[in-house]
Amino acid sequence: MRPLVVIASENPASLNIKNALLSLVPQLEPKGEMFWSSPAFDMAQYPGRIIDIVPSHDAECYVFASTHRSVSAKPCFTAHTPGNWGAADMGGSPRTLNIASASRLSAAVRKMKELSDASRLGWEVSVEVDHHGPTLNCPVLFVEIGSSEKEWGMPEAGVICAQGIIAAATAAPVPEACIGFGGTHYCPRFTGTILSGTPLGHIISGYSLERDGAGEEMVRQAIERNDCRISRALLDWKGIKGERRRELVACLEKLRMPWGKA
Repeated sequence: MRPLVVIASENPASLNIKNALLSLVPQLEPKGEMFWSSPAFDMAQYPGRIIDIVPSHDAECYVFASTHRSVSAKPCFTAHTPGNWGAADMGGSPRTLNIASASRLSAAVRKMKELSDASRLGWEVSVEVDHHGPTLNCPVLFVEIGSSEKEWGMPEAGVICAQGIIAAATAAPVPEACIGFGGTHYCPRFTGTILSGTPLGHIISGYSLERDGAGEEMVRQAIERNDCRISRALLDWKGIKGERRRELVACLEKLRMPWGKA
């Protein structure tokens, strides 16, 4: 099986990225209705809201091409592992993390950063914490154009995001990685960690820890639901409130997971 790039028919950035991929990868040829195949990866288009799509094609991993929306509407590129630390308010299953792929997340972020910095756009590139659906049974990643209608359809943005997706789909596996806890939704500290060369699997926000706790069941998921071995947990120390920080540290130590400050 190969990686599958997931396109959503109702998602404008997704369609923009699809067009860029078809232009960038001539070997990506139609092999059926709304399905394309290349030697390195496949691509399929599905109807419905992107955070609800459960692909009908089996794959080694899924890379979702998506919009990113924010209140600030700041132009940006983002990437993250989907999953729900607590309730499933935006699709997927509650209290269920997906299988993270640290190598693919790192490859997408680093490639988009390289290309964005070299382009006329110069947009910020951010890794986000785990959030929203769907919940799937193999590694999954979202790669996104943000943050408004103006940016979603820009061909140049589509090309940069498509290049990030190609990098993710073709990334070589890593034997081990870290996981991150704490900080804000855009977690600049952990974006810096990835850009400096340390791959990260799951990244759990400080607000998720505050709202839903740092119980053993969920911390164990963050450690185990990755496509490589997790060697260390990194804590955004000031981005976790005191009580939750103590709870998290106690849980990590019970599970014999080395930890340190990010």
